[in-house]
Amino acid sequence: MSFSSDVKNELCGVRTDTAANCAEAHGMLLLSRCFSFEKILFQTGVFAVAERFCTLLRQSFDIIAFVKTGGDKRPVYTVEVYSDADRKRILNKLSYKNTNPLVVDFDKIRASGHIKEFIRGAFLAGGSVSDPEKEYRAEFSFKQNDVAADFLGILDSKGFDFTMTYRANKFLVYTKNSTTIEELLTYLGAGNETLNLIGVKVYKSIRNRSNRQNNFETANILKTANAAYLQTEAIKKLKAAGKLATLPEELLEAAELRIHNPDMSLASLCKLSAARLTRSGLNHRLQKLIEMAEEL
Repeated sequence: MSFSSDVKNELCGVRTDTAANCAEAHGMLLLSRCFSFEKILFQTGVFAVAERFCTLLRQSFDIIAFVKTGGDKRPVYTVEVYSDADRKRILNKLSYKNTNPLVVDFDKIRASGHIKEFIRGAFLAGGSVSDPEKEYRAEFSFKQNDVAADFLGILDSKGFDFTMTYRANKFLVYTKNSTTIEELLTYLGAGNETLNLIGVKVYKSIRNRSNRQNNFETANILKTANAAYLQTEAIKKLKAAGKLATLPEELLEAAELRIHNPDMSLASLCKLSAARLTRSGLNHRLQKLIEMAEEL
């Protein structure tokens, strides 16, 4: 089961009163596959959502509907309102006029005092949230540009940072902000799945920090090993040319420290030096040896 399905299953357990039921049913109807005086058809891949839709129809409009199961690869649960009288009762109660497409009165939705329930219904019908292990993304899918734009305004009025785009003949209201997704799920009533999302987020943060640290340490090791190799090769070259004996005492000490300890870091070599050299001081002397070798 997907993370989005888990969220919807949790939301289906949220209890509401009669007025709130109507607002949630409205959100689900608005993002149904078909919503008009001629046809009301609701489809979902989550059985609990289809059952909740039937319950809301009964509680809000006194309409009995049933869930049908279909689909080849994945289950699809369908609920349809067949009666012309039933469809008319629903749309009249929601104050719709017989236009095509239907004109949504978002001012009335705002004034109802049940925006949360309306958004929850919209999410159950046409919303989704990605698996946080893969990416952070929540979205609502609409067929009409003006409806999507007005819905975006409702989300904005509640402080949710969403944006809008057009893709595959659909208008998508979406966010990729993990904090916004956490706030939305908590607001709608999916507190447990919000905690799961936060847990994944914390784990990913720790894992990324650990990876960065390991990469940094690996880079430092490679850098140290490469520098030690260049220094050792330079000293060998000077020795083969008979130049070591002619070196000043401080350069000779640096050469002997490196040639006898080819794998040590500069900090470790400094502790072995008789003069208690600093790291920068020893590095300067070894660089001088490399320059002398290059001049041969």
